Amino acid sequence: MASDVFMVKVKNDDPDSVIAQKLNTLVDASGVLGYLQKGDYTGIKIHFGEEGNTGHIKADWLKGLIERLQRVTDNIFFTDTNVLYKQSKRTNAVDHLKLAYSHGFNFQEMNVPVIIADGLWGRNYTDVEINKKRFSKVKIASDIADCDSLLALTHITGHIMTGFAGAIKNLGMGCASRRGKFEQHCGIVPDFNPAECIGCGLCASNCPADAITLFKEKAKIDEAKCIGCGECVVVCKTEALNAKWSETLANLQEKMVEYACGAVKAVDRKIGYINFLTDITRDCDCLAKDEPRIVEDVGILASNDLVSIDSASAEILNSLRGKDIFRQEYPQIDWSVQLRYAASLGLGETDYKLRMV
Repeated sequence: MASDVFMVKVKNDDPDSVIAQKLNTLVDASGVLGYLQKGDYTGIKIHFGEEGNTGHIKADWLKGLIERLQRVTDNIFFTDTNVLYKQSKRTNAVDHLKLAYSHGFNFQEMNVPVIIADGLWGRNYTDVEINKKRFSKVKIASDIADCDSLLALTHITGHIMTGFAGAIKNLGMGCASRRGKFEQHCGIVPDFNPAECIGCGLCASNCPADAITLFKEKAKIDEAKCIGCGECVVVCKTEALNAKWSETLANLQEKMVEYACGAVKAVDRKIGYINFLTDITRDCDCLAKDEPRIVEDVGILASNDLVSIDSASAEILNSLRGKDIFRQEYPQIDWSVQLRYAASLGLGETDYKLRMV
């Protein structure tokens, strides 16, 4: 059965106050918050945007939405997880919080706290059993797994590895701990740059397979023992250890979907989805720059179906250009793999009914 996807239109030049009002209208008309229960500890899963990025969801758009959530429960908080790559301001909770605050997601302006869900260095996770093709268990950030419910706010963009980045990616990659992100991207021996190694020994002391030792004040990896868990990459505080981005792109999408399964299961499917089809750029909000739009602003969508809202988001944008804009930007990526696989795992329906608000 086709799921309902609700849409309100927005334009490139809509001021923040207008977008906020349109979002409020969408939320009320769609009933997307109907799963919330009084007193729920509810995480608002969002990407705060990298330092220098301008396309991310704006805090000022969300104040009316926050008021609506608080009518049901005071236990709401913004949340995201730390990233794997060390050049980011979002690689640890301290810098991540500072960045979120600087982009307007601070308690003084929003009256809502921010929690980085996988802890200081991204090492706090809960194993969620899913028993799928690629993973039997997935490592979901602890403070997301402990939520009663989630609201996923997603900025639609292109993506260098998945082609299309929507709500599935927001859950799959965005709810994973740093070790979980490594599992999705890699699974083999990490790259080692001895010139960057300071001989601190953190990688060796945290290696669960005893595959790393110190030799002449440098780390040494025994590739025969390495289990590809990524723990050394997570704890390394320099550029000495890094992930190998070697997984085929289709496999990566399937892994990402299975992680989304874990996030959905952790909160017993109590999730609402809101996708922002605004400032759509070739790359995701992890890039620290002001990228040009690849298509004009279209609107905001709301649904309780994860697959339907991403399907609608992509098809609406592609229809504006009469072609697949995501495949145009990344010809080597069949981004629809994630939608088909998510539907096959019961995360939602690719068919939907679009209802204008």
